[in-house]
Amino acid sequence: MSLPNPIPVASVPPHPVEDARVQLLRSLLADRDWTQSPILRARLQHAAALLRNADAHPLDEATWLLVADETARYLDFRRLRSLEAQLQGCAPDALHYTRADWEAARTAEAALESHLRHVRFSSYVPEPVPMFRIH
Repeated sequence: MSLPNPIPVASVPPHPVEDARVQLLRSLLADRDWTQSPILRARLQHAAALLRNADAHPLDEATWLLVADETARYLDFRRLRSLEAQLQGCAPDALHYTRADWEAARTAEAALESHLRHVRFSSYVPEPVPMFRIH
C-alpha cells in the first residue's frame, strides 16, 4: 500500500537545522540572565555546534531530550520575565530577572495552584458538628 501524498526527498531539510528550535537554543545560550551549570552549558553548546555543522553527526535522542527540556524551561522563564516586566512597567530586557528568580516564581505558582485546587475541592467553612445529645 502506498502513501497518498509521499514526501518528496527534496523537501526534507538538510542536516544543518535552522529552525525555531535552534534559534531558541542560541537565544538561551546568549541570554546572560539564563544560566546553567557548566556541564549542562557545555553539552548545550556542543549540541548547537553540531546543529550548525553540516558534516557533523546528528544529535542522539538523549541530547535532543536535553535540548527540548532546557528550551521548554527557557520559554517558561521568558513568559515569567515578560509578566514580571509588565508588572514593574519596564521592558523585559531592562529587568534583571535570573534563573533563580524564575525558580522561585515557579515554586510560588505551584503553591498557588495547589491552594486553588484544594479550595476548589473543599470549603473554608468548617463542616457542621453533629448534634451531641445526652439521654
